[in-house]
This record gives sequence, C-alpha cells and structure tokens, in this order.
Amino acid sequence: MAYSQETHHEEEDHIHMPSPSWAPIILALGMTVLGFSVIWRESAGGLIGLITGVIVTLLGLGMWIADEIRNASAPAAH
Repeated sequence: MAYSQETHHEEEDHIHMPSPSWAPIILALGMTVLGFSVIWRESAGGLIGLITGVIVTLLGLGMWIADEIRNASAPAAH
C-alpha cells in the first residue's frame, strides 16, 4: 500500500516543461515589424517592412506549430 502512495505522490510532483524554442521570439519580432509597417505604410520602406513582417510572422508561427506537433508526438518520459 505504501508503494502505491509513493508512486502516486511522485507523479503529482512531475511538471512537464516544454523544450526551449526561438519560435515565440521570432513570432513576436515578425508581429512587431508587421505592426510598425501597417502604421507607417506610406513611407518608402512600408511595403518592404510589410512583406518582411508577414514572412517572419509566418515563419515563427510555423516553427511554433512544428515544435508543438513534435512535442505531442514524442513519447511521454516518466
């Protein structure tokens, strides 16, 4: 009986932490560039910034989704 209580207690103490990733930072950078480009779209670099912001945002989002798919399909380590 004591063994099962200890095992149950150890399982409750385990907190799953995701692996480190650059995806949130890249996504935030892309959204920031995109936001500033929308505000200053009349300037010469507005269209270039807009395109760059969209590409970097999609890249960050794709990286984040790929990381989540990889973490979800990984076997659980207990």
